[in-house]
Amino acid sequence: MKKKTLVLMLALVLIAGSTAFAQIMPEGKITGKVVDDQGNPLPGVTVEATSPKLVGKAATVTDATGTFRLMALPSGTYQLIFSLPGFKTLIRKDIILQLSQTLVVNVTMEPAAIEEQVTVVGQSPLIDVKSTVKGQVMTKETFMSLPRGRSFDSLIGIMPGVQSEGIAGGLSVDGATGTENMWYVDGADVTNVHIGTSGQNVVLELVDEVKVTASGYNAEFGGSMGGVVNVISRSGGNTFHGDIMAYYNNNEMWMQGKARDYLRENPYTYDLYEYVNDDDLYYDGGHKRDNYYRLEGVFSLGGYILKDKLWFFGSFNPIYYQTTALRDFNQRTGPWYQFVNKNTYYNASIKLTAAPVRGLRVSASYVNNFYKYTGSIPSVNGTDNPATEWYKYGYWYPNWTAAYTIDYTASNNLLLSLRGGWHRQNQNHPGVKAPDHSMYAFSVGNINAGYSTDPFYVANPTLLHNT
Repeated sequence: MKKKTLVLMLALVLIAGSTAFAQIMPEGKITGKVVDDQGNPLPGVTVEATSPKLVGKAATVTDATGTFRLMALPSGTYQLIFSLPGFKTLIRKDIILQLSQTLVVNVTMEPAAIEEQVTVVGQSPLIDVKSTVKGQVMTKETFMSLPRGRSFDSLIGIMPGVQSEGIAGGLSVDGATGTENMWYVDGADVTNVHIGTSGQNVVLELVDEVKVTASGYNAEFGGSMGGVVNVISRSGGNTFHGDIMAYYNNNEMWMQGKARDYLRENPYTYDLYEYVNDDDLYYDGGHKRDNYYRLEGVFSLGGYILKDKLWFFGSFNPIYYQTTALRDFNQRTGPWYQFVNKNTYYNASIKLTAAPVRGLRVSASYVNNFYKYTGSIPSVNGTDNPATEWYKYGYWYPNWTAAYTIDYTASNNLLLSLRGGWHRQNQNHPGVKAPDHSMYAFSVGNINAGYSTDPFYVANPTLLHNT
């Protein structure tokens, strides 16, 4: 009796967990009803779902009312097979299931004296009748065919109601600021806890789908006053696939063109504003710019370890860029010194998907963004402090996310789910140690601003740092 009670309590805990976290992992569901040609419900119909995105197959049996439910399905293009002795086997192809979508597929099966098969193509439902969510999904096939940047959020702005607003904190959804959104990678919350922006980047080639939900999302996203962005990383399959890509760019005139004019406060004359062009001011019309270049590689491989049982996908995306510049500290009159700024990214991901036994699907993923930089470059105006140890500046920024999900379909009416995720980001290994005393920073537009004659500024030169 005690053993039965323990098993029942464990099942209740798993069910409660699946209720609390089900929508965090953007899985879909296909449900519907099977009837005969007289409109009578058909119990006992075997329903099987297969997809290139689904490891193994999902299967269930219709109940006494002819209803079936296929739960915890990854998004993709599905084929459904309905079979029952004495009836023609029915195949529904090209059923497109999107993230967090519930599709209703009702079918009618016809009696057959001999074994026959009916195939229906191109009648996929277009509307999720179970949802009031306002949002849009963008798949890998879509964003890889469009002009794009190097991050998944470079194309989100083409969705209705979504745009990039620099002064509003980044991605604006239906007028909300960029700090009011929530961000998820493979179900794990990666929202920056301090300012609310995205805490992690995922390179486009490593993304399978992105969904932006503007409104109508469930209570677990209550921390969002803007949009909810779900990013799903790529997974393996029953065939091997991979990518090798390389990118290079620099700041030469032939690649970037001439700099544009902009309005600034003159760094040498207080309260004087002027339109200037950096190429004309500092770089001989753009022909003697700071030496800058950027290198990036993308290496990925996905496939199977055991067909229909265990899939894998792994990727590595190193990025390196460097700037070498000549600077002085005497308002561009010399002497000149060389400074170097180096930046390195190590982006990577790995994902395992398994279907070890019938009804059980397991997925685990790890996404890494590691960034570090060394060296800093003084202002091109020649107004910075020569005592600053520019060559020592630098930080490391470790950033990673791990997520897992376990789904077990016990019956047509029972799904047990267990899932979790962890996101960690940090800042360490400073090149210049923080001072052991208080300092005051005066941010001034030019060297002759009013702060420079402030009595406290003049009387306490060791406490002040003019930036």
